[in-house]
Amino acid sequence: MLEFSFEIIDETKINIQYKYGNEFFNFNLFWSNGNWTLHPFDGILIENREMCSLIVAELLKNKDFHVMLAKEKIMLSHLRTTVNLQPDDEPEEFELNRRIADRSYQDDDGLMSYIENHSFEEILQLEQQQIHARVEFFQQIIQRMFMEGIGPEDADFGKVQSIIRIYKDTLDRLGNINDTNMGDYNSKRW
Repeated sequence: MLEFSFEIIDETKINIQYKYGNEFFNFNLFWSNGNWTLHPFDGILIENREMCSLIVAELLKNKDFHVMLAKEKIMLSHLRTTVNLQPDDEPEEFELNRRIADRSYQDDDGLMSYIENHSFEEILQLEQQQIHARVEFFQQIIQRMFMEGIGPEDADFGKVQSIIRIYKDTLDRLGNINDTNMGDYNSKRW
């Protein structure tokens, strides 16, 4: 088997498997809040921050990963991770504040440009796609919990089920807002 493999779930989510040492680790690459974000999916990575940082840093150097990003039109320089790759000597609050400050200037211009160049229907469709991706994400969590023997009697299992119901209800409500064809992009721009 290859060191790196991936499966495109839809236009907002890609599952990645990366071999580090003799072990395979799973990641989700998903579109959220205008950014592609890489997130570890294995408990061992979530629990061990140092190991997770090492593996993510190596994945970000992998040439096959770079090619996949290029083919999917994802800029490596714009990729976000849920893993802090900064050394521990920089306080996390400083790093977070710096990232927020950097993004705030870019976000204002990018948001206004996006609003000016997209119809309401396009924005609504994007919102529906993002919520659909969240439903799938939490369904994967609940499947993983079920495979590990955690069932409806567990409080966290019930919470995840509630989150899925909320997102599905929101998706249904968004679908009822506009009953025109979501693929019709000839409507008036804002």
